[in-house]
Amino acid sequence: MALLVVGSAETALGQGRTAASAAGCGAHATSFAIEQGAPVTLRMGCAGDSGNLRPLAKNDDDLVMALDFHVPAEGRQGLEQTMTNWVDSIRADKSAGLTLSASLDKRFREHSVGISPPATGGPGFDGRVYPIEDSLVLVVDTAEVGTTANYWQKWIAGGVALGVTIVSGAVCLLAFNVGAPAAAPVCGAVSGALGSLVGELMNASFDNRSLGDADVWAEALAVAMWGGVSGAMGGKLVEWAASGSTSVIANAQQSLRGFVAKLGAMGNVLKFMADTLEGMGPNLYASLQRLSRGVGQSKVPLKVMVVGDSMSQGYEGDWTWRYRLWEWFKKEKIDVDFVGPYQGTRPQDSPKPPPVPRLQGEAPPQDQNAPVTSGAYAAGVSKDFDPDHFSVWGRQAAQDKKLIAEQVTKYQPDLLLVGLGFNDMGWFVSGPEGTLDSMRTLVDQARSVKPDLDFAVANVPQRTFIGGRDDLPVNTTKYNSMLAEAVPSWNTGKSRVALVDWAGNYSCGRGSCPVAYDGLHPNAIGEYQIAQAYVRTLHNSYGLGSGPIDIPSHFPDRPTLAPGTIWIDSGPSGITLNWKPVFGARGYTVRHRIKGTGTWTETPVKAARFDTTWTLDGWEWEYQVRTDNGEDGKSGWSETLTDVAHPKTAAAPKGIVTRATATGVDVSWDAATGPYTDTIDRYEIITWDRDTPGAFINSVAVRGKSAHIDGLKPGHRHLVAVVTWNAAGGGMPGVARSVTVGGGTPPAPTGLKVTSTDATTVQLSWNGSDQAAGYRIWVRNVNDGSASKADETIVNETSRGIAYLFPGVWNYEFCVTAINGEAESGKSNCVIAPRPSAKASTPVPTDAKKGAPLSALIRAPRAPAGLAGEQGPAFQ
Repeated sequence: MALLVVGSAETALGQGRTAASAAGCGAHATSFAIEQGAPVTLRMGCAGDSGNLRPLAKNDDDLVMALDFHVPAEGRQGLEQTMTNWVDSIRADKSAGLTLSASLDKRFREHSVGISPPATGGPGFDGRVYPIEDSLVLVVDTAEVGTTANYWQKWIAGGVALGVTIVSGAVCLLAFNVGAPAAAPVCGAVSGALGSLVGELMNASFDNRSLGDADVWAEALAVAMWGGVSGAMGGKLVEWAASGSTSVIANAQQSLRGFVAKLGAMGNVLKFMADTLEGMGPNLYASLQRLSRGVGQSKVPLKVMVVGDSMSQGYEGDWTWRYRLWEWFKKEKIDVDFVGPYQGTRPQDSPKPPPVPRLQGEAPPQDQNAPVTSGAYAAGVSKDFDPDHFSVWGRQAAQDKKLIAEQVTKYQPDLLLVGLGFNDMGWFVSGPEGTLDSMRTLVDQARSVKPDLDFAVANVPQRTFIGGRDDLPVNTTKYNSMLAEAVPSWNTGKSRVALVDWAGNYSCGRGSCPVAYDGLHPNAIGEYQIAQAYVRTLHNSYGLGSGPIDIPSHFPDRPTLAPGTIWIDSGPSGITLNWKPVFGARGYTVRHRIKGTGTWTETPVKAARFDTTWTLDGWEWEYQVRTDNGEDGKSGWSETLTDVAHPKTAAAPKGIVTRATATGVDVSWDAATGPYTDTIDRYEIITWDRDTPGAFINSVAVRGKSAHIDGLKPGHRHLVAVVTWNAAGGGMPGVARSVTVGGGTPPAPTGLKVTSTDATTVQLSWNGSDQAAGYRIWVRNVNDGSASKADETIVNETSRGIAYLFPGVWNYEFCVTAINGEAESGKSNCVIAPRPSAKASTPVPTDAKKGAPLSALIRAPRAPAGLAGEQGPAFQ
């Protein structure tokens, strides 16, 4: 049988092509005598010299290439079948409008080994295809024969690759019984991958690019072959490789060495290829075996370790994307073993009393930062689910790079699914460059103890915008771009790294995040999307499964029940509200107020307990609580519970003085006096960054009467307070003057103006400065000769309303000073209030206590016990 191709080459204008001369067809001519020294041999040159092939051409200067196949008699049927399949596919492509060269490129692209995939465009050729006897013939008209190196390189590489493909398919079929169902798919994948390897290596050589080594080729061939089969055929491919790969590789080597003698300089790379393929059969079999371990064709399952943070560990009551991935493995009949030291999600925090603040310099408890992994999954999760993992809330790549070698040594995974990096950039651990370095180090460390370990490394998802964190989306985008560029260079011959596009598959961004319950962490939809992102990589890069994961149109609602059993206690530390935890509650909201006041204060909590310790004796409090699952829903409010506080805590110390330093604050105070001071144990110094949205309260304790707090953000205003701790607990805070870290003494305010809103009320406004942490108002009665006076009421804004100025506002002079802790500016310009006009309105004056230090401190978020510095509303 011969395969005849008769046609004309496409023009190559723009690539330096000139009109072909009469001698163009002979530029790389060989003898047209048929040789028998290899499974496939090549003849090429001018039609006038082609002997019995001359009738296929229009004139003597047409270009002819003949590939002659020499297979044993028992392989003739396989050769005919392989050539017929190629003819049929080419004819189908031509019917669809493709040229012959485009059709060949398409087929080789389908089986690409990834070294130098066929590019679109460039010089090409077209023609007709006929199977005749044992030769394949291509003919190009004289006028269309290319003269550039590019043309000849593509022409020869395409012909050699096609010859190796067809002969490899024919030899492969010898390993199967005639009509065996597995023969065609297995041998199609085998021959396609081998032919693509040859073509891509030739093109890489022509372009002076690296060719890799035997290990790289074996792995690339295995992945390409595996990608060409599916389901049970994977097992047949492995069975074939156990015995048939050696003969196919040997035939390819013989063919390549035969081409070397014919092609001269154009064929130099073929000898290197033939030599490098020596002994490839066993390596190819080993690589295919490793791939098969995850596809139910081996008794050894694919061992997978998920390495991640909160988005991979999940929270109590979550399904988790790990479970959705496990479902996909089962659906695809892939035998998988999830491995790792942990099994659960993160449980709800246990109800505990307010923790005693650590003394300055005291190490945290050993178990404070230990992973918490005992949480249960959603009620519908299968009892057969394999939950092992290595994912922890708050975890960073910077941490796991130091831990991964131990885990890989212990559990020996075949594949690492990595989802880290958000916390590195979110918590200012590192920028994009440092995070990329941590990820690369993690890969290197894991590989150092298991050189054949494969990786699927995910980029970092975006989240909804957080005020004050303009850097986060920018850094995330930069890191993802850097990671995508770097990952291909992290491959070795035995260990591959593939990119997972988590960000691109997760519908979450700066403006909205419908797949998360808090702007980042996945809800039921988001869990499917993350699993789908990993599956795309597992299928496309590692040949696992028959296709991507299916995302259903309906998702289970998360139960959001209101707390039922609730009780309240008044004790020596204040009032404690308790309730029975609601399974799967991501948190709760408690609203509370002093009875008789109209406004509720709402406080989010993680545990089923709320303590009111900042209270005075005799205050009566009211409480309600509800379950808060974020965007997944909130329950209704509980009934109202009431109790009266009778604390036995000590009062805050007096005489608190604050002085801003370049990077912190110095605080001193007098010893606390009054009831219950005989059991004082320590003083807690509280700082809170008022200029960072969502910042937690930070605190540390000392047993003396002064402390230096360092590590505060320069230029930011920090609230400072001191709490006395005795045997009953911490009492009401004593709020000191706020400080602007590194601000020094602020300049005096300017432009003070006063407006008389009525006969006894004024509104003041002025120009402040960034150095000021607050402002004091000085008032003087201009009629009695008294000095200007100011109390310790500090306002944060550059305005304030003052009422009850009897006998009338026009009797008073006002000035303003700026403070930064103990440092205070000189007075601003002073102004006397005018008499109000007859048309003056009577607005409600600005409440000096609204936003005042104590009110702001009560509303400020506190870090959950044991999680300080680990997580916040922005992160995981």
